[in-house]
Amino acid sequence: MPKIKINGKEIEAKEGSTILDVAKSEGIDIPTLCHHEALKPYGGCRLCVVEAGDGNSSRVVSSCQYVVHDGLHVQTETPRVHSVRKLVMGLLLIDASDIPAVKEKAEELGVKRNTRFVPDNEPCILCGRCIRACREIVGVSAIDYAGRGYGRKVAAPYFKKSEACIGCGTCFYVCPTGAVVMHEVPEGAKMKVPEGDEITGPARIMENWKAGFNMQICKKCGRTVEPSGVAAHINKTAGKDKPVEDICFMCRE
Repeated sequence: MPKIKINGKEIEAKEGSTILDVAKSEGIDIPTLCHHEALKPYGGCRLCVVEAGDGNSSRVVSSCQYVVHDGLHVQTETPRVHSVRKLVMGLLLIDASDIPAVKEKAEELGVKRNTRFVPDNEPCILCGRCIRACREIVGVSAIDYAGRGYGRKVAAPYFKKSEACIGCGTCFYVCPTGAVVMHEVPEGAKMKVPEGDEITGPARIMENWKAGFNMQICKKCGRTVEPSGVAAHINKTAGKDKPVEDICFMCRE
């Protein structure tokens, strides 16, 4: 097991762990917005930067991606680190100054919005959590980045209805800023799917991806089981000829 030092404290780390993993296990706070324990390290937001190196030399690295090795020295609160974090946070505040998750991190770092710029309060910070969750956890890849530069967005292909979305809501649950919008339509209520038809509840609408799904109901107790898209996905991946049994887990023997 590699022995490293974080802020002068010697730590025995697990083989293959990242600086962020070790810091968390030791109760050392490193800010991040794009990282999620269930997803592969991405290094998109760059808030988790630290100084790392061997001996007298060091460089600024993303702690979520940097795998530790024996003899590594890490500093998490140097002037150089704070300078990078504040620069990144200032850029995020230009477009997302009213987003709670961003405001909270900005307050922690002591960063205020530059009033020279007019914010458009775009909730998506391009952290990629939704894209990675759809690809790595669900295995569908219904969404991805579209466009380049300042106009880059997360979207379904051609900004149309996502034909691959299954309505599982994983993207909604991992989004740190509330940019992904999911509507649960109550039984009997009606709601229009963006650029689509009206759907009657119980149903689920993934607003960003312009997709709507009726919910399967348990035949025994009447509870909601899952969106129709999830059932179809399970059938497809499992290679089943018959539909998934529409009985909730509480009613299954």
